Amino acid sequence: MDWLPHIVVKADQDAVPSTAATALKTFSIGFPEHTATVHYVGTSTAVQKFCENWCAQGGHKFIKYDNKIRQSRLHYAIVKNSRLPVVLIRGTAVFYGDMSEYSLPKTKIFGGYIWPTYAAQPINDKKKLIRLSAVDKTIIFCSQPIKAMSVVNEITKWDRPENAQDNSAKKWDGQTMVMDGEVYQQESGFFNMIYQWDPSTFSKFNAKTFGNYETVLHGNSTSTVHASLGELPEQEEIVLGGINAALNENYDDLKGIMKTSLDSLAPYVVK
Repeated sequence: MDWLPHIVVKADQDAVPSTAATALKTFSIGFPEHTATVHYVGTSTAVQKFCENWCAQGGHKFIKYDNKIRQSRLHYAIVKNSRLPVVLIRGTAVFYGDMSEYSLPKTKIFGGYIWPTYAAQPINDKKKLIRLSAVDKTIIFCSQPIKAMSVVNEITKWDRPENAQDNSAKKWDGQTMVMDGEVYQQESGFFNMIYQWDPSTFSKFNAKTFGNYETVLHGNSTSTVHASLGELPEQEEIVLGGINAALNENYDDLKGIMKTSLDSLAPYVVK
């Protein structure tokens, strides 16, 4: 299948190309002889300049956005305006193998990897926030953009109709719900909405595909690691180790970090 790659690079002030733009640095491995569109969101001058130069030298397209725009909103806009198969790539992805030959069955709309449902962040002494299983945003293949939008519009036709002009039209945003005494959070991204609605539309990466890439966890905002993961010390240690490896551009040491991160969540997974 001929994929159109879209790379979303988000970079806070403290981010550097070796942690926030690894998808560009290793793009020729993952998608050889492909041209990408780079969507840049951030305040890091170093990362922006690197992205601009990479696009100019390789014939790729560069688009800069207001630094407050959300990655999930960009994903929604990209897919909504697409008719051909697209692959959405996070700027922190690191490629180790060719992914351009990936294909989806006709019965599937999109493919990627899933983080499990887990509860770690405390609400009070007795209850914790339950984060629903979520589609990982590092790599998402969408073979049927028109069908994906059709499903989203069907789900949201009562509370966020397609012609809505106000904030209720945010079909890409996260959602929180209280039910039976528990607080559930659905991660942002309209693919999560589709997945929770009908998991049969999704194809989970097999071991071979999953082994072709990694990600620099929190690579786009290294200074916020402790604030984000203070309640998950095992995750924090893994993330900081990955960032240090990326800072030295020793990407071989990142191999397996996503599986290690997933394994460390096991004590918090909600069955």
